[in-house]
Amino acid sequence: VPLIQVDKHKVLQIMVNVIRNAKYACQEARSGEKRVTVRIRATDSSVLISVIDTGVGIPGENLERIFNHGFTTRPDGHGFGLHSSALAARELGGSLHAQSAGPGQGATFTLALPLASPESPDVR
Repeated sequence: VPLIQVDKHKVLQIMVNVIRNAKYACQEARSGEKRVTVRIRATDSSVLISVIDTGVGIPGENLERIFNHGFTTRPDGHGFGLHSSALAARELGGSLHAQSAGPGQGATFTLALPLASPESPDVR
């Protein structure tokens, strides 16, 4: 994976939120293997970090709303984690997206971060 210029604290904030949500989704799943996988790959213009879980999945109608401030499906949730993560991704010049085939199908969250230009200093 190539070097990227990034604020590591913001990336850590995003990853902690996404992995915490994946862990919760797996804990809530009633059956099957409970697994969280992190994959990193590069494209021509970005580094993609995906968190894939085998948890409860996300209904299609919620995929559009999960990044909204205040939206939560948890009884003890505040609806701030994914919202702040999406904002942090944008501040880094990237994006955060979610995919799910629906309830019981797990979910994938992908953080896309732009590659550093050759003249950029190495900020890790």
